[in-house]
Amino acid sequence: MKPRKNYRSRPKKSGATKRQRVLSQKRRLVAAGYEQKKLDKMTTVEVRDLLKEAGKKKALAYQQK
Repeated sequence: MKPRKNYRSRPKKSGATKRQRVLSQKRRLVAAGYEQKKLDKMTTVEVRDLLKEAGKKKALAYQQK
């Protein structure tokens, strides 16, 4: 008889999916008005922090309408 709960380990992240995710984040930042050259020199952590700030600015602008 099969157990009711299917316990499985958390899927491991691959390098290709990480690169795709960072690339899409950079595209969103370019659309938000950041320069591509500056983004190319940044680390992934810095890109994520910028994306958080851009999201907060967008949310504030949306609330003010």
